[in-house]
Amino acid sequence: SRATSRRARARRGRAMTTTTTTMAMNTLTETLARATLRGPGGAFPRKANAPDFPLVSTFYLERAPTDEDVRTFAEKLEAFPELRSRARPANAKSEKTLRRLRWEVIEGGGYDVMKRFARVEVESARELARVMNEATLKPFDAESPLWDCVVVTRKKTSAAWDGDAKTSPEPPVVMFRVSHAIGDGIALVDVLKKVSTALDGGDMRLLDFKRRAAKAHKSVLAVIWAFITFIFVCIYGALKAVFTAAGPYDTKTTFKGSRPPYAFSGKRRVVVCPPIPMEDVKKIKNGSGCTVNDIVVAALAGAIQQYLEEMGDKSAAKKPLIRAATPYAFPNRVVGALTNSWTFVSLTFPMGVMSAAERLSKAQKVCNFMKRSPEPYVTRALNEVVATAGPDVQRQVVFDYMSRHSMVFTNVPGPTEPILLMGSRVRDIVFACSNLVNQVSVFSYAGNLRLTLVVDPDATPDADYIGEAFAREIQTLRANVSN
Repeated sequence: SRATSRRARARRGRAMTTTTTTMAMNTLTETLARATLRGPGGAFPRKANAPDFPLVSTFYLERAPTDEDVRTFAEKLEAFPELRSRARPANAKSEKTLRRLRWEVIEGGGYDVMKRFARVEVESARELARVMNEATLKPFDAESPLWDCVVVTRKKTSAAWDGDAKTSPEPPVVMFRVSHAIGDGIALVDVLKKVSTALDGGDMRLLDFKRRAAKAHKSVLAVIWAFITFIFVCIYGALKAVFTAAGPYDTKTTFKGSRPPYAFSGKRRVVVCPPIPMEDVKKIKNGSGCTVNDIVVAALAGAIQQYLEEMGDKSAAKKPLIRAATPYAFPNRVVGALTNSWTFVSLTFPMGVMSAAERLSKAQKVCNFMKRSPEPYVTRALNEVVATAGPDVQRQVVFDYMSRHSMVFTNVPGPTEPILLMGSRVRDIVFACSNLVNQVSVFSYAGNLRLTLVVDPDATPDADYIGEAFAREIQTLRANVSN
């Protein structure tokens, strides 16, 4: 009948107006989200046996957050649509291959945000360390937003806390876990801006980070030489970007935790190193003309050199090839947007027996060369080309690139002054992330710089020594500029 036909058209019309809010992903975000949806193997081939590795920011608070504090925190997080979305195939063809993905916003009532939080009680520093280690490996529920939180408090006891105040402070602790698909380190600092405040209630304060400006040339010959050098740097950088994934492996050392066939062992240990006063780093910076990143690279190289010597590694007497796959953040990005706008570059560390001053000089030259090189832009273009070949090819290329390096190394500047989070003053912040190879992260907070390592405890034993050696390298460099 006509009435039945009209009702059917009305139902179809209502169905057509009910839409799901979706957001596009860039190629890199698709790669990272695919690791979550795929399960075993993650961003690598299945033979690597690697899970999806979440980013874990650990906040040491003065008091434990209440349920109301937690709910307020969650509401602030949900101002970002990516943090209330799940990753989904973008079309029917991608249901099996996961070739093209998109964000699908989970509308109100689609999930219970309070279930994104878990409360755990611990008795000792050993138990807290176990919770931290597990947090870097636990997979996300792909049907929910790709983040969660672990609130750690102490069990009621009269006993004193048995952890070192510098490397294992007493709870309460909040571990915020988020998929790398949500955003890179710079994007997640924007999230921290949204959910926290300065102690006076104002905006969180950050360093005004700027890349080192190019030197002005005073003569025609200098300009010509600079142009010739630039052409050489471009050619070398392009070749490096193209052939790193098929080139030589790093020297087999005690520090290079992974061994052929470079499969994930299932074990990771978070090593929290002693804090370094930023005032010491600034004095080295001002006295040497180097950047903070130059100083950190030099001190880390010196610390690894000391570690190899301490462990009786014969490569310490030579110049072992130790490189880091280092994220390069592209400068042109939308402020406040959660995205991944970076690529890996290969950074060679100045290894071998030498003075701290000589190592710093070499580190500065390596970092300067990297900043002038087109390697990041060539690598980004290659990533786009590889992505067109399909996920399996992409996973193999990522695996080949990563397994040739000794570590992934990140350096992210954090708040320059103490902040309030979940209604409490934050005493300290530790950032950690597991990976196929060793992960070394540097994060600064409230006047201190903190080095954190995530290693396979069997392949890279006694890694705490690296943190102690890093502190000694910084003190040596400071003494050099003071003399």
